[in-house]
Amino acid sequence: MDHAYALRAPWYVRAREGLTPFDAAARRPALQKYGGTDFVDRLLADPRDSLAFVAEDRWGFPVPVSMGGKGSGRLRFVDRAMVRSPLRKLYQPLHERFYTVVVELFCDEPGLPRAGGTEGVDLSFVIRRERTLVHDTRALRELARGLALALYTAQTNSTAPPPTVPESDDLDDVAFVGQAAQLPLTPAQQALLAKVRPRRVVEAWVPGPVGTGLWRRVDESAPAALLDGELELPMWQLPPNERDCAAARTRSLWFGVVPTHSADIDELGLPRLDDRTIYRVRCLARQHPGAGHEQCPDRLSWSEPTAPYRLAPHADPEGTKNHRVTITMPDLRAVAARAARPPGPGGVEIVQPPGSQLRMNPGSFPPTPGPPDHGSVTSRCTFAIELFMIVSMFVFSLFLPVVVFVFQLWWLLLLRFCLPSEATALETLESYLDGGGTLGDLLIPKADKEAEEKRRAQLATLDDVFETTDAATQLNAVPTFRDDPSQVGDLVAGLDPAGAALPGTDLPETKPDDPLCPR
Repeated sequence: MDHAYALRAPWYVRAREGLTPFDAAARRPALQKYGGTDFVDRLLADPRDSLAFVAEDRWGFPVPVSMGGKGSGRLRFVDRAMVRSPLRKLYQPLHERFYTVVVELFCDEPGLPRAGGTEGVDLSFVIRRERTLVHDTRALRELARGLALALYTAQTNSTAPPPTVPESDDLDDVAFVGQAAQLPLTPAQQALLAKVRPRRVVEAWVPGPVGTGLWRRVDESAPAALLDGELELPMWQLPPNERDCAAARTRSLWFGVVPTHSADIDELGLPRLDDRTIYRVRCLARQHPGAGHEQCPDRLSWSEPTAPYRLAPHADPEGTKNHRVTITMPDLRAVAARAARPPGPGGVEIVQPPGSQLRMNPGSFPPTPGPPDHGSVTSRCTFAIELFMIVSMFVFSLFLPVVVFVFQLWWLLLLRFCLPSEATALETLESYLDGGGTLGDLLIPKADKEAEEKRRAQLATLDDVFETTDAATQLNAVPTFRDDPSQVGDLVAGLDPAGAALPGTDLPETKPDDPLCPR
């Protein structure tokens, strides 16, 4: 074919947004979100079948807020709120999130005819990153703080005084995100932006030896082009579906899998993809020269960049909540029974070279070290894997309440819930506190035998909830709970898992009818 190609968002995305192929917004390829590893099968079966982008798919910044008042449950112990920007956030595979880029190919001729068969044409995509160079870092910080407060005010509708956003090295990201997402600015913010004098730099990844590469600058003022050696990622054409009508089979839809992590590093040892940078995807169609013109170069047709996005860090709590991991601890009874027999060939062998054996006497405090030479003979010890699990869980259980009580991070307790024992304990405690019971009452022994037994049972349930001993005394030593015992009731209420999202409740995208196939 002698004509070039035009790349557009797929027909169903245009139908959702009320666009035609001639609209500027339709020139961007579509990013699609999925919630399982079967996403390619779903895409092939029906390209419309994906998950909707919701509020948690927008990049946010935590700002300090006032804690909730009496009776507010978990909000009484949380002093941060996430304000959302318009910038999209892509999660990691370990968050049960996967992404594709989808584009529809048209002939770049008047009327944009559908491409139909595309022999001699390949599609691929590139990921470009964007950095912003600034002139005045102080003005940048002030602008970022103002944008964070503006987002907070707009999203909370709060009449309370705005929070004070503290200094942090990631506060500037709010300004960079605001620029990429084209947030509206007040006159004062526009004046700050003039002082900042931001300059956008677009870069492309050029691979080097295995596992390495570098980001090279792209001249945005020149026509779209590939850099020499730039990394291209493959795209595949969607085959016609058996339910498609004849007209729909003349479409040319292509998709590629968007990576959200990479093991590659640059010349400074930094990862190719990180969670502090803004990225965009651009698709390109490559037409190979026909017979007799093999010496001619390929002709490239480019899409516009997708909407900008950032990547979620691996420990993003909005992402980790989507993936549950179940670990069954060793059964101590079974382990004890196994210990009565000779060891098997399995286990974990720990080899400690000479001079590397840190032996000690754990019977003293602090523990006293062993031989000063740290061993002169290589030590080989084989441990049952169960030992590591038992000890590590013990250490975690030992230090979780220590961290909570020492730093008074009560909201850490809201990130755990135990079944079935804690469900009963919570019900008992909530009933006691709702009936007017207080922490102080629990600490006073009762003369009546039945009342004392009930008090001891309440103390035991409180210990179960906080996974420690003598929790009531420890809580009463904290001014927060001693001066206002109702805080205990709110903390217990906050531990109630009612309202937790169930698996499979992700919001799906709509599936518009195909305008080429009237029913």
